[in-house]
Amino acid sequence: MLKIGNIELTLPVIAAPLSGYTDTAMRMINRQFGCELTFGGLMLDKSTAYRKVLQKPEYQVIEQDHPVGGQICGTDPEVMANAAAALVDHGYDLVDLNFACPVAKVVRRGRGGAMMKEPALAKAIIDKVRSRIACPLSLKIRRGYDDSPESRLAFWQICEAAVKGGVDAIFIHGRTTLQLYGGQSDWNILREVREKYPQAVLIGSGDLMTAENIVQRLAESGFDGVIAARGMIGNPWIFSETRALLNGQPLPAQPTIMEQYNIIRSHLEMILQHSPAPSGVRYFRKFITKYARRHPQRKRVILDALTADTLSEFNTALDKWYVNYQPPYAGGTEL
Repeated sequence: MLKIGNIELTLPVIAAPLSGYTDTAMRMINRQFGCELTFGGLMLDKSTAYRKVLQKPEYQVIEQDHPVGGQICGTDPEVMANAAAALVDHGYDLVDLNFACPVAKVVRRGRGGAMMKEPALAKAIIDKVRSRIACPLSLKIRRGYDDSPESRLAFWQICEAAVKGGVDAIFIHGRTTLQLYGGQSDWNILREVREKYPQAVLIGSGDLMTAENIVQRLAESGFDGVIAARGMIGNPWIFSETRALLNGQPLPAQPTIMEQYNIIRSHLEMILQHSPAPSGVRYFRKFITKYARRHPQRKRVILDALTADTLSEFNTALDKWYVNYQPPYAGGTEL
């Protein structure tokens, strides 16, 4: 059981907020496989405070989409508090403060991962937001801005501010801001945080690409839960597979080609409801490249999917590689 404020989860794996990916369709697909807490993509504080971004289809909260979290980033405590209140009014069940995003256009404006250099400002934002909302509050951070001693000190100061400021859960990514998504995620500091703050709800992040990765990291870190990020794109099975392993069951069999097809088709149709072809098809390309990782002819699936501009062409590619697919020989290994 993972508890974040008044939100109780039976699976300690959360679907990370990923801009450009975690729209309503992806959240609903993940829920089909047992994910209980999902997020929309990262939102800027001003756009959220003025309700502009909340009018977009991908940020709408539907009845079946609970509990759902909203993640915001910014540098002004008052604006961040207003944005948090707007999320709650809009139906979000949890607010997450992003001090972790390493994307250049975010960092150069002092937002996201740049906040790892500003412990005093981080504390002010935490305190202001916590005073404005009653729902669960979480914080997403990295292990530092860089590997300097000053950055390490700032990291611990932000952790202290979160614990004392009433944050219900701290999400910690094992890379620095300057690392972006390269290199290895360092889980050693995560274990240090667990030892220093045994009472805090801690959620780990970084390099969790399979159910086996997740179970191993949970055991090694002593954390309360983890966030599935890149490893869940086109791979909703990671949630049901993790649940099986945590329950002491064997890893489920790989989904059949037709099982994969049915999920891909369902995901695409949900996207087309809000983004008709051809734009919806082009948008879905980034998902099919990830879904194809489980197909024995991965490269060929991706090639045909990425060259399909119309819905008809895309459907033809899906039929070829999923509905009508016959392995070239026993085992169907990739050519």
